[in-house]
Amino acid sequence: MNAGIVHIMEEEWDYLILLDACRYDYFEKTYPKFFSGGQLSCRKSVGGCTQEWRDRSFPGRYEDVVYVSSNPYINSQKAVEGFWGKEHFHQVIDVWQSGWKSDRGTVPPEIVTKEALRAVQSWPAKRVLIHYLQPHAPYLGFGSGCAGFPQPDIEKENVLRGTVCRQRPARIRGKIYQKLHHWVKTKRIFGNHPDWLLAHLLALPPVSPMDAVRRRYGKKGLRRAYQENLEIVLREVARLLPYLKGKIVVTSDHGELLGEGGSYSHEPNSENPYLRNIPWWTMDKQSACPLPPLTEGPVMPVFPEEETIEKRLKDLGYL
Repeated sequence: MNAGIVHIMEEEWDYLILLDACRYDYFEKTYPKFFSGGQLSCRKSVGGCTQEWRDRSFPGRYEDVVYVSSNPYINSQKAVEGFWGKEHFHQVIDVWQSGWKSDRGTVPPEIVTKEALRAVQSWPAKRVLIHYLQPHAPYLGFGSGCAGFPQPDIEKENVLRGTVCRQRPARIRGKIYQKLHHWVKTKRIFGNHPDWLLAHLLALPPVSPMDAVRRRYGKKGLRRAYQENLEIVLREVARLLPYLKGKIVVTSDHGELLGEGGSYSHEPNSENPYLRNIPWWTMDKQSACPLPPLTEGPVMPVFPEEETIEKRLKDLGYL
């Protein structure tokens, strides 16, 4: 089934649509609900997380590529972990900045579609890479709440955990967490995110959007949330496809761990097939629908100090 490692810049495509953290198995069973035709194969990503995939996929400069980015790891504003998007691509469209919705903790896919259509019209001679954040957490269709994900009731958890937690203020519990955090992460006991369990046991807030959904709804609920996020973004892909022609690819940067073997999220240096197996759906289209009228470009908001790239990454569960 697996056709080998895919290096996207060595492949032929005019438009590459990237679904962040999209597993092959979930894509395979879901995409026929939203679009048909084309050819689907299972390929192997060059990395197990966005940073690893990014660094291995784009070692040079690609003057023929416009990157529509909803992920702050690829941006035109500053280098993040040694990678500065504007040094690698003809243009980076910072949708992570202009399209961010603070109440949802992410960039909704409909905004990415809108900016993708603008890029297709503005640079008709360029290849366009369109990076949607979904199905990566936060989960848009599943109990959307503060910062894009539902927060468990910490005070209620304190009561449920008994006097040990109730008698210790959050400040003390936080210090305990900080002292033990590095040790449990290094030992990798109880799966690949024992820090999630540690925070839970100490009745501290969730570590990430995925942790919050897992804690509140369990593993089955998390998988349902992931499935719904995938359906939401595939609906937008289906809306975008009629406007594109040429060689089109729908793929992902990496997969996602959803509780298999007690492991969650994604990480570098992994050979886990749930992380490394990604969809590679291709279609050759000879014609396209007329593009909608080109609207005025987005206004880049001026953020307060705390609204930095790092803040965005933390909201997504990266930091």
